[in-house]
Formats: sequence, structure tokens, C-alpha cells
Amino acid sequence: MSLEQWRRNQWLKAVEAKLPEIEQLFAVVDREIKDASIKEMSVDGRFMHAYDAALNLCAIALRASGYVVGKGQGHHKKTIESLALTMGLQFKDVAEQIEIASRLRGQAMYDHVGVIEEQDAAEFLQTTKTLYEAVVGWIKRFHPLLLPRQFS
Repeated sequence: MSLEQWRRNQWLKAVEAKLPEIEQLFAVVDREIKDASIKEMSVDGRFMHAYDAALNLCAIALRASGYVVGKGQGHHKKTIESLALTMGLQFKDVAEQIEIASRLRGQAMYDHVGVIEEQDAAEFLQTTKTLYEAVVGWIKRFHPLLLPRQFS
């Protein structure tokens, strides 16, 4: 499927992307990565912050492509799944890692503590940081007018 097919299925809305919005989303990602790096925070908390950063990176790629997922059921899932459509099939495995993290995050947030292992949190934070660099490079290449000044 393509983003345009998703739009026709009413899973997405076409909305022109604007630089201030992309800048704000990157500010959120920066905050979440910083919070995910606080060693004194619980491992579950660090993992949840890393997940929020990764989700917002998927949203940045989708927004830069001119689309937004409507709020409601499946918002996170569609945003994550869109990564392979926005940045390419080589990001399908990353999207799957984020989807797995989404399920773990849900368990940690709503069911019980101790779901996340220290190694899981550290590895997922590294995955998120790697995705961050990839999203910045992708925007530079394909959407340079949406590149925040901090990356110029």
C-alpha cells in the first residue's frame, strides 16, 4: 500500500506540513530522549520515554510527507506502520521494533511494573537515537524546507 491508498481508506488526512510544527515535534523528541536517559528514573519510565520519542519520530516522517493520522483507535499503530511507507521498506524492521515496544509500554503503563528489563530499555533508546539520525538525514534529502535550523 501507499500513503495515498491509506488516505483513500481514510486512515490518513492530507495536511500540508509546516516547519514550526516539525520543529515542535523535534523538541518533543529531544525532551523524551533526554528523559529516557535519566539513570535515576525507573527502567519502565525510561522505556516509555524512549517509546514516546520513537513514536514522534514516526509522526515527523509522516507529517513531512504531508499526512496525519486521525486521532482515535489505532492512532499509534498507524503512525508506527507508516514509517515503512514514508522512509522506505528498509525501516520495516524498525517499525516492528517500535510496535513491540508499544505493547510492552502498554503493559508497563496499565498492567504491572517490572515488565521492562534494563537491557530492553537501553537497546530501545539506542534504536530511537539511530532512528532520530535517520529521520534528520531523510528530511535533509527529501524535505529540506522542513529541516529545523538546528540541523542545518
